[in-house]
Amino acid sequence: MTTTNTLHVGHGMHEGALSLFPVWIDGPAVAGVSWNAGRLQVDEQENGPSVGHLTVSNSAPRPVVVLEGDLLEGGWQNRMLAQSAVIAGGERRRVDVVCVEKGRWGGDSGHSARGRKAALRVRHGSVSRRSDDRQGEVWRRVGRYERELGSTRTSSMVEHLDRAQGSALRLIEGQRGVVIGIGGAIVGAELFGSSKALASRWQGVVDAARLDARLASATRTTSADARRFIRKLGALPLERGDADGAAQRLASRHEQLTLSGLALASPEQSSFEDAVGRMFAEVDAVLHLAVFNEAHPLLAQD
Repeated sequence: MTTTNTLHVGHGMHEGALSLFPVWIDGPAVAGVSWNAGRLQVDEQENGPSVGHLTVSNSAPRPVVVLEGDLLEGGWQNRMLAQSAVIAGGERRRVDVVCVEKGRWGGDSGHSARGRKAALRVRHGSVSRRSDDRQGEVWRRVGRYERELGSTRTSSMVEHLDRAQGSALRLIEGQRGVVIGIGGAIVGAELFGSSKALASRWQGVVDAARLDARLASATRTTSADARRFIRKLGALPLERGDADGAAQRLASRHEQLTLSGLALASPEQSSFEDAVGRMFAEVDAVLHLAVFNEAHPLLAQD
């Protein structure tokens, strides 16, 4: 195991082209929020379905965290959440989504959220093209699975995820993050505000990484690569952005790494800026960080 004072990475689990390295975080865990997106009601728009928007309602008093890349299945087509958010108790709001099932437009109004995640290369297509043909880039990336892994009836990334499922990979006690290697190189990482938070998305993260790994050669990513990555990640500057209700956006871009995430809003720290490691060590409000290694070939624009 290696450390950056706050972030610690362990030995990897390997499965073909996929390598997963557990991450532990020395710092306070976020409490007082629910990570069970299945408690939310998710529907098409009342005035008619819209590809890029859904309506989310939280009838419970406790706020619920939803994350960029979460899959919302059903409705008129399967969607992926485009931005992380905290849905307050009693709140009803419109959220931005991206379609991951190009060939279907029709069905029921309601969607289910089961903790499943979109593949990293598809999520990166959305994050990297926020205002410039985001939907088109996501469809192009789903199209690569169609070409290389066999077509589906509705050009559905969800069906490709179903095909890629494998045996369970264990979550280690206290683990709050994972570094993901595919084809011999680090493609990214996910860090969470608590071990319970990671557990809520763990199988979704694993299945999504398995799908991307089917596009790569069966080469293991080394522990040395993971150690170098976590040292660099812990030292990266991280800025708080605009507040969004009960939450505040986090972002960073440094050399080949792009970070995006969410924290609980704090008026006293609205302009807080520091390294990733110190943010987790000293602030009990960081909910989630997603990290993309722009140099990885799987993330290249299609």
